[in-house]
Amino acid sequence: MLNFKRFEPQDSDLFRTFLLNKGEYSCENTLVNLLVWQDAYHTTFAFEDGQLLIKSEEEDRISFALPLGDDFEKGMALIRDYCGETRPVFWAQEGDRMKLFCQFVGADYDFLESRDDFDYLYSQTALAELSGKKYHGKRNHIAAFSKKYDWEYRPLSDSIIPDIRLCADEWYRENTNANGLDPHLQTERQGIETMLAHRQALNLRGGAVYVGGKAVAFTLGSPINSRVFDTHIEKALTDYAESYAVINREFAKTLSDFTYINREDDMGLPGLRRSKLSYKPAFLLKKYICRPRESA
Repeated sequence: MLNFKRFEPQDSDLFRTFLLNKGEYSCENTLVNLLVWQDAYHTTFAFEDGQLLIKSEEEDRISFALPLGDDFEKGMALIRDYCGETRPVFWAQEGDRMKLFCQFVGADYDFLESRDDFDYLYSQTALAELSGKKYHGKRNHIAAFSKKYDWEYRPLSDSIIPDIRLCADEWYRENTNANGLDPHLQTERQGIETMLAHRQALNLRGGAVYVGGKAVAFTLGSPINSRVFDTHIEKALTDYAESYAVINREFAKTLSDFTYINREDDMGLPGLRRSKLSYKPAFLLKKYICRPRESA
């Protein structure tokens, strides 16, 4: 019987074994996101016979990520044995594992695109250089910010963590309404503390934009693998909104050892979708809910 357990920071080496140098692009395959959002989505994992299996439980639905490991068929068999007579729902991203899934059991499943959950993947070079007409607006934002303020970018280190915390506190105060902080933002805020507290184990990178000695924007992320970096958090204070373009570019400059930067999904929010599209993604990583067919 599979033994599912909670994600912990000390699991980082195990996850790197499965993900580094593999053809994975999804933000959901980072230990940071699994760790931060595990309570929200009731996510757990099991490691059995060389296969890594991830399970989520939402309301009355249990779903599985496509198995990670060197034997996809074995991973699928472990999930089937665990589920017994119940055919599981799968959460999948396009890519090699999706192709294997279609090969083994695709005829028995319906695939529902989940557009709100598509990941936005960008060329690292494009975000770092912002060259050409398509980035004219972004360069204007940076120029306007530079005209107003004498700013500097500082990479993540122990010395700037207190400033990041202060900036985060102010940002979440700005975004608290009469009913309090939205549950999603509450989890996100707690997640920032988890990331900062375990930044070495989680291989965290990041930085902050400073104006007059105060951090007015910050960002945090971690590698998905040796080619793809995931930006988990990017925040800028309301009075310094143009610093979003600044920190995006400055952080991208530090990621020259990666080919792509994953800036995660837009959650179906129109403003966030416009913003992510305005940075001209290299491609969107499609995601699917895979449900067993009634007649299968």
